[in-house]
Amino acid sequence: MTATIAEQILRIRDVLQDQETETDEEAFSPSIILMQHQDILTSLSRKKLFGEVLWIQAVQGTAQYALSTTTVGVRMVLYNEGRLDYATETMLDRWKAGWEYVQGEPQFWTIDKQSPNVIRLVPPPLRSGSSVPLIPPLPMILDPVDNLVVFLYEDRASQANDTSDTLPVPDVWEDPLVYDTVAALLSRETDYQNLPVANACRAIASLYLQQLGVPR
Repeated sequence: MTATIAEQILRIRDVLQDQETETDEEAFSPSIILMQHQDILTSLSRKKLFGEVLWIQAVQGTAQYALSTTTVGVRMVLYNEGRLDYATETMLDRWKAGWEYVQGEPQFWTIDKQSPNVIRLVPPPLRSGSSVPLIPPLPMILDPVDNLVVFLYEDRASQANDTSDTLPVPDVWEDPLVYDTVAALLSRETDYQNLPVANACRAIASLYLQQLGVPR
């Protein structure tokens, strides 16, 4: 069962051996641990580990579509149940002069020269897809016909900013997140810096990540 963020913080404090007593204050407050834990989760997310599927209503003549602000990468885009090819602006220039004005069924998607977390379809759709939810709603929420289905990677840190939150990744990530967070906290140039323990925790986290197939 996946832990809560509060449970993650307790585990981190145990590894830090940071227990508040009557005569001594805690070295790392829960808020500091929480922020560092989020930073580590963001760094893992940027390795494109945590996937999500987004259904978007396609609109006739509209080329640009905004993804969620937590998107860190796009793996695949489907339109009308078919896969679109990824293309850079250079590739599109070689494909056809004036591609910005070409009409027809969408063939490509690009992120070149777009705002953050915005994809562009080339050519733009000729039809608007339905926004009526499917019944039953699984596995699709919207009808994929004439609509977009985007397979993307996202940063889960914003879903882990409160101690009552459940860790928004599978439970196999609990241990490497704990040890990497401890390593980062003990590497800081403060009165509580402990590089030998930091290095040991970083090595333990690396072993976990290696088993999960994640490069360091």
